[in-house]
Amino acid sequence: MISYRPLGRTGLNVSTLSMGSGGFNRLGQTSDPPLTEPEMHRLVHGVLDLGINLFDTSPGYLEAEAILGRAFRGIPRDRYYVATRVVLSQFDEESGPILMNPRHITESIETSLRRLGVDEIDVALIAATEKADFDDMINESFPVLERLCRQGKIRFLGSSETALTDGAHAWLRAAVPTGKLDVVMIAYSMLNQSARHTVFPYCTEYDVGVMNIFSVRNIFKDPARLAATIEELQDQELLDESIDPHSPYDFLLEDPDVDSLVEAAYRFVAYTEGVTTAVCSAVTLDKIEQNIKSIAKGPLPKMHVKRIQRLFGHISEPVGN
Repeated sequence: MISYRPLGRTGLNVSTLSMGSGGFNRLGQTSDPPLTEPEMHRLVHGVLDLGINLFDTSPGYLEAEAILGRAFRGIPRDRYYVATRVVLSQFDEESGPILMNPRHITESIETSLRRLGVDEIDVALIAATEKADFDDMINESFPVLERLCRQGKIRFLGSSETALTDGAHAWLRAAVPTGKLDVVMIAYSMLNQSARHTVFPYCTEYDVGVMNIFSVRNIFKDPARLAATIEELQDQELLDESIDPHSPYDFLLEDPDVDSLVEAAYRFVAYTEGVTTAVCSAVTLDKIEQNIKSIAKGPLPKMHVKRIQRLFGHISEPVGN
């Protein structure tokens, strides 16, 4: 049922739905109630059995790297790919952005390798950063990662973004055209579609794989949250007042082929040109399997896609969390 796509120029074929260990659940560490570690291991094994082969994590997701590493024990290495983060800069309130030195960068990667129990990280994503750091990061820090690639500790390099503040994707708009990134992690959804105009064309041009986040998050599962966000955008005169905040996507739910707003959100994202895989952070196998089935139904009808683009395609605010 699940399908696979090339992750840009990497040569990796990855599932159209990938497993995230961040979001609100942190692989179940912060879900309500939290999962036990054996339950997390069973979740990972179940996800693998469903055909998902790409796992996203980060040193910042509590113990997610180490838990994944223990869950992967005994699993053939060719059954899964792992993407994790590397911090290249930190923000100091007095002096502003501070670049991490080469030793700290190397130690970060080596720690992730140990925690994940692998010899090589498939995709190392620069942790979200501000565009103000761009020149220093690319010219001074990135060569350290390239050296680690040559040493066989990293296969491919990429970058995330500051999705909660950079709704217009300024960092990735600058970074992708350098040609240095193999993969990007970006926030694109039915509400903030700006990446379709600003980043995805570069990704297509440079054959960069796209791991999409914020496809659903809470906003398309929580009607009150969605309504409040629509009202806020209307207050800022960014959305037409004729849109009902309490039913902005009801035209989708009137289609008998669309079972839920969550399904519509995944189908919209997964079949946008440029997107390789949608990252899902659900922690129950039934929800994950349902998301796979949603994507397997194929793209939304063109009339729905065009209407979503017409109503919300101009939004570039950091919304959709």
